[in-house]
Amino acid sequence: MTASLVSPTAAALLRKRLRADARALVLGAGGWFGSTLLNLIEESATEARVLGLTGRPRRVTVGRREWALGGWDWDAVTRFAPTVVVNCAFRTRERVDQLGYQRYVAENVGLSSQFLRTLALPSVEAAVTVSSGAAVMPTGDPHDVEHNPYGHLKWAEEVLSREVADAHGAAFVVCRAWSVSGPFVKRPLDYAFSELISQAAAGRVLIRAPHEVWRRYTGVDDLLAACIALAGEGWSGDVDSGGSLVELAELARNIVGEVRPGIEIERPVADGSPPDHYHTDDVSWRIACERLRLVPASLGEQIRRAATGLIPGRR
Repeated sequence: MTASLVSPTAAALLRKRLRADARALVLGAGGWFGSTLLNLIEESATEARVLGLTGRPRRVTVGRREWALGGWDWDAVTRFAPTVVVNCAFRTRERVDQLGYQRYVAENVGLSSQFLRTLALPSVEAAVTVSSGAAVMPTGDPHDVEHNPYGHLKWAEEVLSREVADAHGAAFVVCRAWSVSGPFVKRPLDYAFSELISQAAAGRVLIRAPHEVWRRYTGVDDLLAACIALAGEGWSGDVDSGGSLVELAELARNIVGEVRPGIEIERPVADGSPPDHYHTDDVSWRIACERLRLVPASLGEQIRRAATGLIPGRR
């Protein structure tokens, strides 16, 4: 039997909380979060109708189902009359250098504007937008986008989305991802979790940081299912990802033990730099899980699920 790429618990939660007559619009459906959500919807066997939009229209196979993803089309959106909107569309921080500052800002402002316009539709009852831990700690003047465009633009999207949702009476949840895991990651070498899995599969693991790096990991599937479920029951607020606190050396040992036991883990000699802490206190995530009676995937389960998607032939 083919292993599932998403948590059955998360899929069951989505089926329970997403009404059968729901019409779900997924913006950014071709990316990491969007692909995870499409697979969750398929695995949940919900009868909800889905419209997936992406910056590059195409047909994609996610899990066992093929999806036709369209480009932005306001007429199609209004005809669809979504009751639920999940916004996963945003240019991530590494695209600043690729696109240039001006184009990067313009494209993200455009994507945020599309979501805000959709959020104001009278048919929308609940909405979720995927944000980032970078949005709660933008450096310097909050109006100075140039030095941290990703964080500031995410922050601005959060603020404006809350205002629009409040004005139109829609439940609205900020799904704030700090450190997450999952098999649908599009650039696995850009993130420590998936990079370590890829390295372990290749037979050599190198932790690049010469200082302690502390993170909490949540499966993207659990995070999305929880946020959509909360919005679906009319709750509004922010949900930050959480999970057990882990240092990269411990994470690497867990990954090696699962993927390729016995290989060495290398790391540069400590350089005296202070520890890198990029994580929450886990309170928001624990409260959300308790409210929904969701048991999120453990670190080991997250490793196994991500490795299933990232390592050819593992399924």
